[in-house]
Amino acid sequence: MNDVFDLLIAGGTVLDPASGRREALDLGVAAGRITAMGPNLPGGGATRTLDARGCLVTPGLIDFHVHSYWGVNPYGFDADPVCRKAGVTTAVDAGSAGPVNFLGFKRFIAERSRTRMLALVCVAQHGVLNGPGELEDLRFADPEGAAQTICQHPDVAVGVKVRLHEKVGAHGPEALRLAIQAGEASGTPVMVHIGNTQMPIEQIVDMLRPGDVVTHCFTPLKPSITDDGGRVRPAVLRAHDRGVLFDVGHANRHLNFDIARACIQEGLAPDIISTDLHGRGRDLAVDLPTVLTKFLALGMSPEQVISACTIRPAQAIDWQDRLGRLEVGREADVAVLELRDEGTTVRDCVGAEMQADTRLVARWTIRAGEVFEANG
Repeated sequence: MNDVFDLLIAGGTVLDPASGRREALDLGVAAGRITAMGPNLPGGGATRTLDARGCLVTPGLIDFHVHSYWGVNPYGFDADPVCRKAGVTTAVDAGSAGPVNFLGFKRFIAERSRTRMLALVCVAQHGVLNGPGELEDLRFADPEGAAQTICQHPDVAVGVKVRLHEKVGAHGPEALRLAIQAGEASGTPVMVHIGNTQMPIEQIVDMLRPGDVVTHCFTPLKPSITDDGGRVRPAVLRAHDRGVLFDVGHANRHLNFDIARACIQEGLAPDIISTDLHGRGRDLAVDLPTVLTKFLALGMSPEQVISACTIRPAQAIDWQDRLGRLEVGREADVAVLELRDEGTTVRDCVGAEMQADTRLVARWTIRAGEVFEANG
């Protein structure tokens, strides 16, 4: 064991859902990688030591749905500083770039951010737009270009994005078919935006493949995944059983506590918890720990919520060999979080409030061994 560390994270409780660990362990880091894990590691030779007593030490958090193509896409914002303060070491941009402007995202966002910035490539040439919608005219769809972009840039591009919303209108089924075509050609998942969508949810989920992702899964906007009686629609449960994934994509209008609570009670807890942070209003989902706190209040365990923003999104993009796990030899992407026993009021997007007994906050974000002070 190498006892000389650039960084020692000492005294914390390692919570790593991928390995099932929840135990008191120290982490030693050298040259940007985890070089030791164990109780009471010797710290005399460490260049820097973080006192993680009372904290959870987890894999670096993955925010699976953001819009970070700032200055180019109308939804984009400078996500890097927000991620670094929130325990997020990897963020996935959800379709802000399409085939014609992806190289700009890679050069000016992914390559310059301290956070690892990955991307889902929009099936529309130019990425998601505010108005007019990017696929109001299907001539802007470019599934071949999206697939080619993903295949040419596998270090950044990890899947396909399509929005099925009001501005797509009657084109929804064809837009989804073209997105799946791109996913098939690139061998990657498709993320589907629901909310103000004309297509019935049954039609959407029946078209999806195992591994594809429904985002904004708890949105109150039509088509809801629950029926008028508050029960999860049978087609949704069947889709989940065959491997379709459900992502929160909180944003500022896509979380309804009643819908989320009903789904969790019926066994449909979110596979992935993400923020959908973007540049058009971030009053509800300030950061990922805030969103995780809401799901703790809804009855999920710390293991469940951390899994939903570490190993589960890593598996969704087939990066589980690189992300979502604490292991000797891996790149040192780590979050140090506090689960504070202090009450706080959390809100959903329709104004409902709920009291959370505990609040999750970030203390430090460690990206490839580099330490950033977090919000906590």
